[in-house]
Amino acid sequence: MPAIPLPMLGATGHEPFSRVAPYLRSALLIGVFGGFLFAAILTTTAAFHANTGLWWEALVQAHGHLQLFGWAGLFVLGVALHFLPRLRGAPLRWPQLAFWILGLQAAGIALRGISQPLAAVSTSVLWRVMLVASGVLECLAFALLLVCLVGTDVYAPPLPRRHAVRKILPLLVTAFTSLGLAAGMNLVDTIQAAGTATGLIPDVGDSLNVTLGLLGFLVPIGLAMSVQALPMYAGLKSFSLPTLWIMSTMYVVGLLLYLLGIVGSSDSQVWSIPVMGLGWLCMGGALLTLVLYLVALMRTRGRIPAHIARLSPRAEQMERAYQVQISDQRREFGPFVALIASAYLWAALAAVILLFDGVSELIAGTVPAPVDTIRHCLTIGFISLLLAGISPRLVTAFSGGSIATARLVTATLWLGNLAAVLRVGSVLSLPLLGSESIIYNVLFGLSGPLGLALATCLAINIWPALVVRRFGAAVRSAEI
Repeated sequence: MPAIPLPMLGATGHEPFSRVAPYLRSALLIGVFGGFLFAAILTTTAAFHANTGLWWEALVQAHGHLQLFGWAGLFVLGVALHFLPRLRGAPLRWPQLAFWILGLQAAGIALRGISQPLAAVSTSVLWRVMLVASGVLECLAFALLLVCLVGTDVYAPPLPRRHAVRKILPLLVTAFTSLGLAAGMNLVDTIQAAGTATGLIPDVGDSLNVTLGLLGFLVPIGLAMSVQALPMYAGLKSFSLPTLWIMSTMYVVGLLLYLLGIVGSSDSQVWSIPVMGLGWLCMGGALLTLVLYLVALMRTRGRIPAHIARLSPRAEQMERAYQVQISDQRREFGPFVALIASAYLWAALAAVILLFDGVSELIAGTVPAPVDTIRHCLTIGFISLLLAGISPRLVTAFSGGSIATARLVTATLWLGNLAAVLRVGSVLSLPLLGSESIIYNVLFGLSGPLGLALATCLAINIWPALVVRRFGAAVRSAEI
């Protein structure tokens, strides 16, 4: 299949990749020295039954926030600010604001990671002021992001002329609306936490914020990018507009019901249980449908689709050229396709658990699989592996640089999947093994360090492509 050229960097008024490369560098640093490091500390201390008092609970909340809005959030925002204006057909409006958005968000994330664990073990006012300041900074970051996105849309061609954007519009609107609500919710949460002696965010507030960040922002925007990019990448026809909109609407309805159920659970409302169960069913059904289609696309990798082969007068020659191209990519970028495919399989597992829990919630009012399994299927399984898979191919195409070595791509494949298996598997096996089981403690304890190893390998591997100076140069063609 012929390669599909990416837009020329710096051409047609669009901003070069150097504008958003700092987002990805910041995300990698936050992941290695923040979110994943916290996860390693949490799992190993729990495995060895160390003193897990208030500081541990505060670190759990800080870890989740750093992973969703720092590590994954900044990475996704960096790619989105580079890719979406090109998809929308208009240059990023007021691009100078990108620097301030990153500065405010990164500063807010750093303050949250430092202040919340210390506020849990100290009565100092300083840590509580820093905690509230983190929420304020993240709200300001989203406000500037909204200005950029709206300004870009105002000067873009009419939506009916941009079919690619129209297809994924419900997912994009859901993602950025959820990000804004999460920023506002986070400010409320940090103010409440600062007013307590424990420095902890109330369970309902933390659950709402995590749900908005993961199921509201990261999953929809990950699906939107996949639905848009993979059909071009695989050379197949994409979802039809009506089908995609139906699945997107079903997912959004499920998300709203789930959020409503969380709010109702705070007052032990009877209706919150069936509402939450119905929300899980809607989200699980929509997510599973979309992911299975994406997996089907991935399976066509290595074969020229019949409808493209029929258009070529020299199909055999095209087939040979395509196989050479695939071989070259495997040699240069390693098993990045396997990383992406495994990410979708973890998303499919999360969807199945959502469906299973939804049915159980409606029938028996109980949840067999803890929500923690869904969250980590999607965070370490889907989001982290998806970012690890697309980074070597996409970042190098955007920047014109190169990754350190294809061997590190192989390492991230094994480390990421093993970390997800241990983290999700240990929680699922807890009813059988018990919290005192050596097997459970070993599985759970190793999952955090393996996740940290994944983030470290990814950072080392794509860092050279993020600091390359040839951002204005023409880049090679690439399959998205």
